[in-house]
Amino acid sequence: MSFLGRLLLGKGTLRPKLRAALESEGLVLIEEGLSGSLRYKHFKAPGRRHHGKITPERMALGISEKRFVLYCRNGRVKLANSEFSSPHLGMVDVSLEGDDTVAIRVDYDRSGQPKLSGEITMRAKTPNAPHIVEQLRARIARAR
Repeated sequence: MSFLGRLLLGKGTLRPKLRAALESEGLVLIEEGLSGSLRYKHFKAPGRRHHGKITPERMALGISEKRFVLYCRNGRVKLANSEFSSPHLGMVDVSLEGDDTVAIRVDYDRSGQPKLSGEITMRAKTPNAPHIVEQLRARIARAR
């Protein structure tokens, strides 16, 4: 990644404290420095309205036995940090796009909250995408 890309998007790493917490929970995998994007579709929240917006990001993804996390901007911005026992996982769909992209779609219309609607899809490109999708799907299915 170029200097300008690192400056604007960060390195896509997890903070050491979060990494240590994942390790104490039974670390399954960590992927850092992933190229990715956030895509909004008919998204509405208090003070935010987006449709068709695509934001490039540099991401870090972690899976432990207890939860999965997805952060960007050098671990400063939380995209997802959810325990597998959370009832909110009913809003999440995980899929494989192509051979190398993990897509995590959050459908806020399933949340039951009147002030939230629409979808956000978080995509991260990695050669380990099939393994990550398999791990996430298996853990989410166990929790349901």
